[in-house]
Amino acid sequence: MKSLILFLMGYSALAWAILPLPYPDEPWDTDELIQVTEKPDPRNIQGYSELYSGGQLREMELPRFENPSGTLGYIEGYTFRVPPELQSRVDFWKRIYTQYTSSQSVLHDTKNLSIVYGVVDTSHIENQRLSRRRVRRMVNRHLRDEKKKIVRNLLTLDGLHDRPLSIPMLLLPIFKQFVHLDSRDKFMRAVPYVRSQIGQKDRIVKGFLYGGRYFPEMMEIFESYGVPKELTRLTLVESGFDINARSKVGASGVWQFMRSTGKRYLRIDRAVDERNDPILATHAAAKLLRKNFEVLGSWPLAVTAYNHGRAGMATAVQELGTKDLAAIIEGFKSDTFGFASSNFYASFLAILEVERDYRKYFGKLLVDSPIEIGKASLPREAAFTDVAFACHMKENDLEQFNPALTRWVTSGRGKIPAGYELKVPIENLDRCVSGFLNI
Repeated sequence: MKSLILFLMGYSALAWAILPLPYPDEPWDTDELIQVTEKPDPRNIQGYSELYSGGQLREMELPRFENPSGTLGYIEGYTFRVPPELQSRVDFWKRIYTQYTSSQSVLHDTKNLSIVYGVVDTSHIENQRLSRRRVRRMVNRHLRDEKKKIVRNLLTLDGLHDRPLSIPMLLLPIFKQFVHLDSRDKFMRAVPYVRSQIGQKDRIVKGFLYGGRYFPEMMEIFESYGVPKELTRLTLVESGFDINARSKVGASGVWQFMRSTGKRYLRIDRAVDERNDPILATHAAAKLLRKNFEVLGSWPLAVTAYNHGRAGMATAVQELGTKDLAAIIEGFKSDTFGFASSNFYASFLAILEVERDYRKYFGKLLVDSPIEIGKASLPREAAFTDVAFACHMKENDLEQFNPALTRWVTSGRGKIPAGYELKVPIENLDRCVSGFLNI
């Protein structure tokens, strides 16, 4: 991406940098993520454009990642081709991303994703005027009840396996999905593996919409590190491109960095958490993915290591004596290599296929344009309210432009540290720099 750099009074203005604007509702997977802040969504002042080539209110072009020859281990049309052994997993995630919304949960078998017991609609609960926490509890209770029904049906089928003519009509759809399995106790074996997966169609559409502000610059960053540009779409898998995504275990931002991992590459302290700045976090993600590839020698393994950890994948390779991810998914036994890790790469491949054929699933898909911002280094520590006043900005708007600032700072309990690179609308940059002198 071409950047216009202006040098004035010791500060710089960067054109086509990205405005971090979250969407206000809950993150894409309420089973995995929690929302810790609510921020309004300022209007898009630049309008909408194509994801790759620009232009107002026009359809997004088909993806053209165009990885240069210097990209590590990349072969066009081959590197991210779907292996036959993972096809059923990829097909499952494509359905999750394109057929079901976040008000629908797919009940399925975790070992064999082609076995789907049904779809539960929870919109009647979510539409009630209740607190978000209470709605979540009610939804979870409803899903638990539905899972118990499936378990009872499986136990019934286990007792009727040798009397197929006695199987109730309502249970025939489940019975037919198990016909190809030869195990005598196949229904009993399936009991512990009943799981619900929240649909993602509405979240993914939003992810692409807001990703338009970021993907062009993110792909340039990945190119600079020799990492395939396709991997920028891992943000859709990790967080649905929700700026405010926070996991129950402490991961944060669109790249869902854990604090321990993020500290290797980013500033994370009481005042600043760069995990929540999508562009700074993209540099960190590129470094981590490149290192994963250099150690593991395979992009499927490197991508899976982003979720499971590099050491964990190295252990799997060593124990099984193979770098074939499909074989590792089938044969690696570890308490930490669960559903999320074993499906992480397949869900990424599904996102790529959905994007390549987006018209089939979403029709005309528009995305936001990148927004020009200015950057100025704060000469001394200052209160957040004073900086907002100096820049002639509302405090909430300044917070939107600076997601790396923690709540400790934006609430006024702490100060913005000296040297912090403040991001503001390009038209506010001169006033900010002048106003700094009066703080």
